[in-house]
Amino acid sequence: MKNHLTKIALITGPTSGIGKCFAYELARNGYGLILVARNKPKLDKEARKIRAEFGVEVVSECADLSDEKGIVKIQDYISSLKRLDLLINNAGFGVGGYFMEVPFDEQMRMLNVHLSSTIRFCRAAIPVMTNNDGGRIINVASFAAFFNLPGSVLYTTTKAAVVSFSKALQLEVEGYGIKVQVLTPGFTQTSFHKSINRDVKFLDKIPSFLWTSPESVVSTSLKCLDSKKVICIPGSANKTFFWLNQHPLISGWIQKIAIRISERKQLPVPLPVKETNNRKELIKKKVKEELAPFI
Repeated sequence: MKNHLTKIALITGPTSGIGKCFAYELARNGYGLILVARNKPKLDKEARKIRAEFGVEVVSECADLSDEKGIVKIQDYISSLKRLDLLINNAGFGVGGYFMEVPFDEQMRMLNVHLSSTIRFCRAAIPVMTNNDGGRIINVASFAAFFNLPGSVLYTTTKAAVVSFSKALQLEVEGYGIKVQVLTPGFTQTSFHKSINRDVKFLDKIPSFLWTSPESVVSTSLKCLDSKKVICIPGSANKTFFWLNQHPLISGWIQKIAIRISERKQLPVPLPVKETNNRKELIKKKVKEELAPFI
């Protein structure tokens, strides 16, 4: 960035949905942008549009955050910055299927995108922000992080980890003028759900009051940065469900509603017989080994 007086924001996943709305809203407010995505043509297209519309400086960095090399590339880039006012870890994706259905490599890719990149980029950004009297970090999780949903095991697990990580991190860095927010949007009107490899007919049954526009999500998030709260929940209905879910007598009921909404009716695929039998044999062998000294 050439203009050292301009505030700088780095956004991952800025070519669609919530990330795109963040990019446009921040550019509208005069931020210089560093946009990170893996699809170079789409990334460069958005960068050109933002420059033309708002006249701000935009740097595009192409990287695949599902791969460790891509994560390290952006981590090193962040560490090299002289200034960074706002880091938005927004990149993410969903995969439809039970834990034993989804290819393991795909689940590890999700772990990298949702969690590893978030942790590494925060680690790289904090020293840069500290050297410039503070900064802000927005880690985008999901409202699903507060529920245990069959068919979305690793998605809810990684997003819940982002929530926990952000809450703990804020306690460590608040004395350095750094604000950490974890944004937990619910049903949002983007292409996210349709990009998941699963039947999404259930989306038509979601009541309108549970939906939030990406513009509203971004507006809520940026306003929340001025509060002391770490968790930011867009949408009044989502806030209500969150607080009801904290009550032990009601949380079970809320959990059942969440599972019913997700409509995972079919049973998960059974474990392969061969794998199950091998496990039984290993257990028998272990038992024999431990009993051997007494026989």
